[in-house]
Amino acid sequence: MISRKRKQYIIKRAFQFKYTGTILFFIFLTAILSCGVVYFATFPYLSEKLANVYPQGRLTAVLGSAYTKLFLSTALMVPIAVWFGIILSHRVAGPWYRLENIIRGIAEGDHTLEVKLRKGDELQSLAGAINTLTKSLRDMGQENLEVLSLMDETLGALKGELEREPIDLMKAKLLLSKTQDTASELKALIKKYKLAPQ
Repeated sequence: MISRKRKQYIIKRAFQFKYTGTILFFIFLTAILSCGVVYFATFPYLSEKLANVYPQGRLTAVLGSAYTKLFLSTALMVPIAVWFGIILSHRVAGPWYRLENIIRGIAEGDHTLEVKLRKGDELQSLAGAINTLTKSLRDMGQENLEVLSLMDETLGALKGELEREPIDLMKAKLLLSKTQDTASELKALIKKYKLAPQ
């Protein structure tokens, strides 16, 4: 597998921003809950214990400064969280984008396409399934071409026989029977690959 370096990290904008937004939401929720728990758990205790050491106004300022630093450090984590969100979401969005393009190509009739994902990308099993599908379509196309070539050859021989004077009816019937057998084989292939309703 060829390892290609990522050039663009934002591929599926809506998905990646939603993913990153979800990460940020949970970071902020966790930070707010943690700060609230720390504040309500420590402030009354520290106020009571440190009331004799610090005057009440000074104690409030010290604790307020500590909580402000806690909130600022949480805010400084935002760019890091955004960066990780974009990088992690790209492991899904990149393959998703590539798979969409491959599937469009397959729908347009190009069955030579193959999905190649980077190591660490998500959706590896889906990529494998699509590669199996394209191989199956290539095999089906090859089998159909072989049967159609045989039918074309038989029809050419039948035409040649019908144009000859006198017509050898036995040979013409044999060629007609062979053409019908080939048509039946083609129908069986179509049923095998489930290209038509049963």
